Amino acid sequence: METLNTIAEISPSEKAQVLIEALPYIQKFAGKIVVIKYGGSTIQSDADRQEIDPVILDIIWLKQVGLQPVVVHGGGKAITKLLNALGHQAQFVDGLRVTDGPTMEVVEMVLGGQVNKQLVAAFGAAGCPSVGLTGVDGNLLHVQKKQHDGGDLGLVGEVTHVQPDVLHSILAGGFIPVIAPIGVDEHGTRYNVNADSAAGAIAGALSAEKLILLTDVPGIMKNGSVLSEVSAGDIANLIGEGVIHGGMVPKVEACLEALRCGARHVHILNGNERHALLLEVFTKNGIGTLVRGGEQTA
Repeated sequence: METLNTIAEISPSEKAQVLIEALPYIQKFAGKIVVIKYGGSTIQSDADRQEIDPVILDIIWLKQVGLQPVVVHGGGKAITKLLNALGHQAQFVDGLRVTDGPTMEVVEMVLGGQVNKQLVAAFGAAGCPSVGLTGVDGNLLHVQKKQHDGGDLGLVGEVTHVQPDVLHSILAGGFIPVIAPIGVDEHGTRYNVNADSAAGAIAGALSAEKLILLTDVPGIMKNGSVLSEVSAGDIANLIGEGVIHGGMVPKVEACLEALRCGARHVHILNGNERHALLLEVFTKNGIGTLVRGGEQTA
């Protein structure tokens, strides 16, 4: 109720000023593609949800003011929960899920079924049409088996090529694509793909204006503070210094890959922050970390 009370205290003229300040960004990004990676750690389950997901509302708002959002989602918590219920112990190597045959079956059920359809249903309940698919559909995500120095990861794939035709068709039809990160190789074998990596590859293939990674951290941190803006070169230095480590490494690698492949800018922000998307896209300073592409801050 504190948030509602705060909103109620804002005068009509102040509310109007907020909208006016957003106008230049709305004009600049109208018609542009924005890829949003919705992390599994920030997705609320149906049982936990007391209202329409604020992230869903933010994405709908982006669409309504003329942007073209594309959603790539994770689902790690839900996968681990079902594996535990089935008595199958989850295993990780350097933050990457080891995916044997039984685990891959669970990955497909949870990502391509449960989580994907949960999000599509949430968009529908809010009056916005969306289409759920995996990277197998339309040959969207071509992958090969990922090699890792820490050991065999099993059916974990890395994206070698993105075929975005199906996404262009969905966007042209006025729908929001909602993508589960499952890829397929040349033999038809399906693989579990890191959602950050999948989102980065898709953003690059679509030449997206922005890739936005919604995570459970405020952004790239240094000495306890969020870095509001970094370059690709800064990231390499921060990894070398050990400032970026652990689970943040694949996230920033996805950022760099997206920029290399054609995305213009990448943002990392906390998806648990209410209306983080709107604050990041439509305010001057944002709230997360901007990984700068070929021009200065948007």
